Amino acid sequence: MANSYCMMCGKEKKGIAVREDHVLGALRWFKRNVTRDEKGNRIVVCRDCYSEYKKRRGTYESRQKLYLALGVMFVVVSLLLSPKPLTVLVSALVLAMVYLFSLMSYVPKIGVQGGITTNK
Repeated sequence: MANSYCMMCGKEKKGIAVREDHVLGALRWFKRNVTRDEKGNRIVVCRDCYSEYKKRRGTYESRQKLYLALGVMFVVVSLLLSPKPLTVLVSALVLAMVYLFSLMSYVPKIGVQGGITTNK
């Protein structure tokens, strides 16, 4: 059975499980197929780190919204100034880069419906 580690403090603890999403799926795929070093551990947030988690998750969500809003504004202004196919391509690339910048402060959601996990 896989151990559970808190994503905030890095210690082996029980806590609220983190939901799998596209970012965690991509990281697990990379570790499984490229580095061949997947451990299969469960990622949780322990009670001691929950307040820090909430703060960091809020920061991530607000930054992601801000970056995407700025990216969309860039696309709209670019297309208004120069409605060409190359502008569409460059704007899409800039929007993708802005989204990737928002992942620099990435903090995944937790699965509250799963409850507190236990180490057996």
